Amino acid sequence: MNAFILPKMTWPEVKEALKTAEVALIPIGAQEQHGHLIAEGCDSYRAEAFSARLAEKCFPKVIVTPTINYGISPHHMDFPGTITLRPETLINLLEDIVSSLNKHGIKKFLFVNGHGGNNAPMAVAAENIARKYDVEIGHTLFVRAAKNTIKEEIHSEYFGHACEREVSECLYMVPEIVRKDRIEKADMYDSFTVKYAEDNYVTLVHQFNELTKNGNLGDPTKGSYELGEKIIEEALENISIFIDEFIASKRS
Repeated sequence: MNAFILPKMTWPEVKEALKTAEVALIPIGAQEQHGHLIAEGCDSYRAEAFSARLAEKCFPKVIVTPTINYGISPHHMDFPGTITLRPETLINLLEDIVSSLNKHGIKKFLFVNGHGGNNAPMAVAAENIARKYDVEIGHTLFVRAAKNTIKEEIHSEYFGHACEREVSECLYMVPEIVRKDRIEKADMYDSFTVKYAEDNYVTLVHQFNELTKNGNLGDPTKGSYELGEKIIEEALENISIFIDEFIASKRS
């Protein structure tokens, strides 16, 4: 066994793993549209695959829980197939997972998120749960750990959803969910909503079909396996460094 993946383990194997595994990784994804080019489970597949690779890299210090396959996706609900949770549902689910594993002796957790819409409730959950159960929790939109590669390689004005970055990650980790014959540049609106949808000094609540006609951002035709490898390997390296420091840290 070169990675501790909880749903694939028997309870005696888990008991043995907990002698060395000090951090539980909780992958969080979403069920939502990703344009014409990526299957709707994209964020869950990516979070799960990334967590499994991280578990191998950090073996035997971490254990990976089952993936949360739904997220906060009301802004995608105009596209068929999207399923969204209420923020309080995700918060409660994370609490139940952490409280259960805490009973088995785990005191450190990392929420490994693949969907930007989960960021706010995930942060609220981490704050509340850490204090309620006296545990330590980190949380990450894992792709942000590849900021150098993204800065150097991604040049679209708007990106972050079924774009060159995300399709590259999929081509590297889960190529079977990419419809290679349907990869196309985003068909964006030129509108007030697009300008303030995110990453501006004001963020406007919006629906995704107010931004793009075909459901994606950026120019995924520029994506590649090689770019995905650079993004994911940088993120793995940086987050594995965090895990080593997280385990070594002693809170006062």
